[in-house]
Amino acid sequence: MKLNKVRLIFPLWIFSIVMACVTVNVYFPAREVEKKADDIIDDIRKMEPSPPPSPSGPQSSVDHLKNLIFNKGLAYAQKGGDGSTPAVQNLKQQIRERFPRLAPFFQKGVVGEGRTGLVEILDNKDLAPAEKREVKSLVEAENRDRLALYQEVAKSMNISSDQIGRVQRIFARKWQQSAERGWWIQKDDKQWVQK
Repeated sequence: MKLNKVRLIFPLWIFSIVMACVTVNVYFPAREVEKKADDIIDDIRKMEPSPPPSPSGPQSSVDHLKNLIFNKGLAYAQKGGDGSTPAVQNLKQQIRERFPRLAPFFQKGVVGEGRTGLVEILDNKDLAPAEKREVKSLVEAENRDRLALYQEVAKSMNISSDQIGRVQRIFARKWQQSAERGWWIQKDDKQWVQK
């Protein structure tokens, strides 16, 4: 009888110890996402002149060999120079190209950086009908691309889809930090303030 109790209790005891030692640690790479968001947003919002064109003409075979040895000028199909996927690069390019058309509306206070990482229309009553349509179209395209960007960044960093909200909140903070003085940003309490 005693032996049967031991046979029953011992496996349960071992099972309890093993289960107590097993922990599930879900890691969210917040710092890496913040760095990625900084890099992407800095690249989008920088307004600098294009780099000077590279010298034309024939390249010596020695220069060509140097480029091959040091991996300069090689194209990689999988990732961009900053480690981004082609989808992230494409979305970043679309947002970058749209920014000069959207910036004046930020400066006028027509649109602002929302707390969710999306652009919101705040006050368009003084705009002409054509400008209202333009703002609406720009904001819709911007938000569509931003949502896709958050998903693609998460995917490229192997972050599960249930964590995209965290990626979006990090980007929201970074968009607001990059906003120029005088632009409107939405605080966590949903109040709009001028930066």
